[in-house]
Amino acid sequence: MKLIAAAAVAAGLVVAGSASASGNLISNGSFESGTLDWTYSGSGADVPGHMAVVIPYNSSANYPGGAFGEPIPPDNAPLSGSPDPVGNNALYFVADASTESLSQTVNLNTGFYTIGFDVYVPFNGERNSGDATFDGSIAGVNLAHFSAHSVAAGQWFAFRGVVNIATAGPQTAAFTYNSGPAPAADFVVDRAYIVAGNAVPEPASWALMIVGFGAAGAMLRRRQVTATA
Repeated sequence: MKLIAAAAVAAGLVVAGSASASGNLISNGSFESGTLDWTYSGSGADVPGHMAVVIPYNSSANYPGGAFGEPIPPDNAPLSGSPDPVGNNALYFVADASTESLSQTVNLNTGFYTIGFDVYVPFNGERNSGDATFDGSIAGVNLAHFSAHSVAAGQWFAFRGVVNIATAGPQTAAFTYNSGPAPAADFVVDRAYIVAGNAVPEPASWALMIVGFGAAGAMLRRRQVTATA
């Protein structure tokens, strides 16, 4: 298992402003308008019977109106860098023996951008016998790759980093879900973002985040992700 919370943290790094000071360049990054502006692709035994859908927070409804009756708490991921407020909905990846992907292309100018998203593993998905993996990347930077059975369920995790765009042009934000045999685990995603500028957490904040991941029983590997796209 590899659970990566990424940031460009280096000696002498100066945090340049706050992510909340800039607008989100990802359209509908909080999925309040369903999957509008996102492109879906899927294949496998359980697609299109199940596919990435948007579900309301704290809903006790069964799929596809909720997470199979399990209320999902609103996104409260520590150190989330999203400029978007916590809304009413989130993206739900759920399928058996399938691969699903949701992506969006954003045109970026040259310069530094702070990127990220938040992820939640439901309890009912973690308890299913079939595992699943989640991958999340933005502008060529792979911020997350982990399996549902390898992390603590019932809490939101924030993934964020910084990318240096050397050549202006289109960049892609993409989430990919790969599931095992039925019944397979599932994931909830919310508040994906790209904001102009370098707004990674200070080193002291990252130290607190590492302690939190350790207490949750999750494995954390830090890496530098100041990348050139």
